[in-house]
Amino acid sequence: MSINPNSEDVQLNNLLNANKPYTFSVNRSTLVEQARQVWNDVADLAADFCPDNFAQASITMHPAYSSRTDFPDKFLQHCGLFCVGTRKVSVFPRISMISDDPQEENSIAIIVLTKRQTYQALAGQLEKIEEPSLVGQQFMTIESIEAVTAYDRMNVPNDYFTNIYLVGLYVRPGMTVDESRKEFVEYAKKNGFEVNPDFNFEKDGLYYTLIKGERYKLDCISENPFVSCIEVPPLKA
Repeated sequence: MSINPNSEDVQLNNLLNANKPYTFSVNRSTLVEQARQVWNDVADLAADFCPDNFAQASITMHPAYSSRTDFPDKFLQHCGLFCVGTRKVSVFPRISMISDDPQEENSIAIIVLTKRQTYQALAGQLEKIEEPSLVGQQFMTIESIEAVTAYDRMNVPNDYFTNIYLVGLYVRPGMTVDESRKEFVEYAKKNGFEVNPDFNFEKDGLYYTLIKGERYKLDCISENPFVSCIEVPPLKA
C-alpha cells in the first residue's frame, strides 16, 4: 500500500520531527501580540475603504519554511484566512536556522484576505491552537503576521506627475475575475477615478487595470483590500 506524502498524518509527522526556530509557547506569545496589532490596524480603516468589511494582511513564513511544501493551509483554514497570493520578501528572522548572527534571509509572504471581524477574533483563535495538531505545527513555522498598509502597496515615485496609474488587484474570494473587476470599477468611479475599459490583463495571480484621477485621491485606492500594488503604467499602456 502506497503512502500519500501529502496526507495530513504524514505532514504532521514530518513537522513533529523537524527542527523549528521557535518553541510553541514563544511563537504563540509573539504572534498573538502581532494579531492584536493587526486588528488595531484594520479597525482604524474607514468603512468606505473596506468593501463588504474585507481587509488585507500578510503572513511571513520563517525562511527555513518558505518552500511550496511548507504552505500552512490548515492554519489558514483554521483562522478563516483566504490566501490570494504570495510574494518574495527579505526578512531578519528572530532566530536564524543557518547562522548565529542576525542576517537578512529570503522568505515568502502569504497575502490573505478576510473580514475585519475575523481579524478581531484572530488573537483568541491563536491562543486556542494546540501544539500536537497539524495546525499547531504549521503555526510554529510562521515568522510574523501584520496588516498590509496603503504605503506597502504604493509604488509611484514622487516625481511622477501624470494622473494615470496601473493598479494590480487580487480576485475577491468567492468571485470570478470579471466579477471582481466590475466591483473595483464601481469602487474607483465612486471615488472620483476613471477606469480604462480596454486595458485588462492578468499575470501571476493578479489582474491589472488603468485608472485616471488626481494623485491626492489615491489613498482610497491604496486602502482598498483587494489592491496589491499601484504603479507607473508601462509606456505602451
